[in-house]
Amino acid sequence: MKRVLVLLFVLCIGAQAKFIPDPIVRYKIDARLDPSAKTVKGREVIVWQNQTNESIPDLQFHLYLNAFKNNYSSFMREGGAESRRVPFRNKADAWGYEQVHSLKVDGQDLTGAMHFIQPDDGNPHDQTVLRVPLPRPIAPKGSVTIEIDWTSKLPWVFARTGFHDNFFLIAQWFPKPGVFEPAGQYRRTFAGELTDPLLARLSAAKGGWNTHQFHMSTEFYADFGTFDVNLTVPSDYEVAATGSERSKKDNGDGTTTYNYYQEDVHDFAWTTQPRSQVMKLVRWFRADEQVKPHELQEWSRRHGLPPEQVKLTDVKVTLFIQREHKDQIDRHFRAVFAGLKWYGLMYGAYPYDVATVVDPPYQGDGAGGMEYPTFFTAGTEYWQSGNGGDPEGVTIHEFGHQYWYGMVASNEFEEAWLDEGLNSYSTTKTEAFEYGRFHNYEKIFGVPVPAVSWLNLPVPRYPWYGIDRIAVGQYWEWVPIDPFRSRARRYLENAQTDAMQRPAWMLLHRPSYGDQAYSKPEQTLHTLEALLGDKWWPAIRTYHQRFRFKHPTAHDFMNTIQEVSGRDLKWFFDQTLYGTGLLNYSVSFSSGPMDERQGFFDQNGNPELAKDGNTDKRPIESEVLVRRLGEMIFPVVVRVKFEDGSEVREQWDGLYRWTKFYYKNKPRIVSAELDPENAWKLEVPRTDNSYLGKPNTLAAEKWYLRWVVWIQNVLSAFSYFA
Repeated sequence: MKRVLVLLFVLCIGAQAKFIPDPIVRYKIDARLDPSAKTVKGREVIVWQNQTNESIPDLQFHLYLNAFKNNYSSFMREGGAESRRVPFRNKADAWGYEQVHSLKVDGQDLTGAMHFIQPDDGNPHDQTVLRVPLPRPIAPKGSVTIEIDWTSKLPWVFARTGFHDNFFLIAQWFPKPGVFEPAGQYRRTFAGELTDPLLARLSAAKGGWNTHQFHMSTEFYADFGTFDVNLTVPSDYEVAATGSERSKKDNGDGTTTYNYYQEDVHDFAWTTQPRSQVMKLVRWFRADEQVKPHELQEWSRRHGLPPEQVKLTDVKVTLFIQREHKDQIDRHFRAVFAGLKWYGLMYGAYPYDVATVVDPPYQGDGAGGMEYPTFFTAGTEYWQSGNGGDPEGVTIHEFGHQYWYGMVASNEFEEAWLDEGLNSYSTTKTEAFEYGRFHNYEKIFGVPVPAVSWLNLPVPRYPWYGIDRIAVGQYWEWVPIDPFRSRARRYLENAQTDAMQRPAWMLLHRPSYGDQAYSKPEQTLHTLEALLGDKWWPAIRTYHQRFRFKHPTAHDFMNTIQEVSGRDLKWFFDQTLYGTGLLNYSVSFSSGPMDERQGFFDQNGNPELAKDGNTDKRPIESEVLVRRLGEMIFPVVVRVKFEDGSEVREQWDGLYRWTKFYYKNKPRIVSAELDPENAWKLEVPRTDNSYLGKPNTLAAEKWYLRWVVWIQNVLSAFSYFA
């Protein structure tokens, strides 16, 4: 019977996968949405292969939706209700769960053997990991056929997945096997490992299931496979999903069944909504039209590859957008095309035939800003600024996860920076290549105006409930956004809290996760790029290409970068990945005539009392002091400028806490600057990186005048009510 099931299943899914000829897992899923009950009833048949040399005594599954089952789940107890951009609303229909009704393995009913486990925190109320002991272990190189019937009650969408009215973003919605890691394959080293038993267990060279609970600050990890999915929805609903739509069948009962299929991916998500509210549009990314010949030549040169190896491919792009946002259609498509172009030139051509971006509705933005294979969600508003970077920024970032998470599928539970950090770096690069600098806006009663705020003042709850804070700052001015400013602030505030190389759920708090997964790794990668120069692009492209459709670790990243660049970077990674120190240097100087001579000085062999009253004739002597204020040790470049326009560049290894540079018989120093090319993005703060002989008061005068005018306007406004 087992052989018959496996044969039928393989025949159903068709030919071998394009990039992974023999995937670990193959899914055949039939699902039906009940829009009124907010449920999905499903049946899945999974063929799972044991491709290791170990016997496996059990199966483990993720049931992610149980994170929303009650307030005792680990996700909710860790603060998940307030962790996303939209807070959870505590109403009966807002909770969600995933209920397995039946589970069979090779035809044998094992429903009664199912039980929940909590491998991370021991919380007995958490039901996000399901274990099923097997009557017989899965033999090395063997396989099993798993049949599961289940119901998913969708939560109100506040954290990636769920519903808002009749909009459904359905993700992490089916029982999904964990990843079985054989002994020694995925050795990881974490900061704090020697003193933390859990970290020692995670990195132990022993085979086992890597199936973590769903935490507030963790995302996902799964094996690559093939998905053949039937989705049944009301016939007046539009559908978009992972992969390509292969068929559409009217069932004659007011419902329609869509079949979607995709190979070489590790997840499947979908969305549906009444056609009266949403539009589904298609445009083609034509590589030869989007990439100019000189751009292809330039990236060929950067990578040291022939142009034919850098050339991109055509992709069918689908936009699932709210009708109220139809004026932003072109902006969404341009952002996706920018991702396809620049990520492709940086790391290699997008390998799939399709890419789908979803625009969530107003008050459904809890579904926004999330990634799934070939399918991702963006986010915008009815009134959107023309040059503020939204929806462009979020669209590019979530598309970028097709490269960092989708293809290069690192373990987001344990090494979040390999996903979010690499993608944040890539997003900043793509935005700069495609758009240059975005500009700041503030909202006035929901309408964006060009401005940058110095601070935001809260307004009384009554009678102005729902009104945004009042932004104090420059209005009606075109102020460019510095992409590193906010990241540097978050990094400075949290860098000493945790190390980057630490499991996401073990970080101190949500701000620390934001720094260790996003801000610090992005600053680190920009710094590494400056350090390696021309070696950077061949190295990072090699890493991406080498580990496409695999599960690399930090060790794989470090080893590849060092191998391709030919540099020993242990000193760099020890400080950035495993350390919690700051990179911070300061510079100052003194420069002027030598002191007046006093006392006896030899003249013609005889001591004579000094007579020196003319300071103009005294030689100039200067001293530049450079101090290492942080714990990170980096080489430093100091640019010293003199009155006559000349300059010198000094280099210091930074090993000791300070050093000095002396100059005699040269003009006065007018300025000294550390890291003049701003190469070390990790350095914070940078206010002490330069020193002037004469203060420049222009900036202070500018801000003083702005404050005076602003205060005058406020007083004038109050006088209206006098």
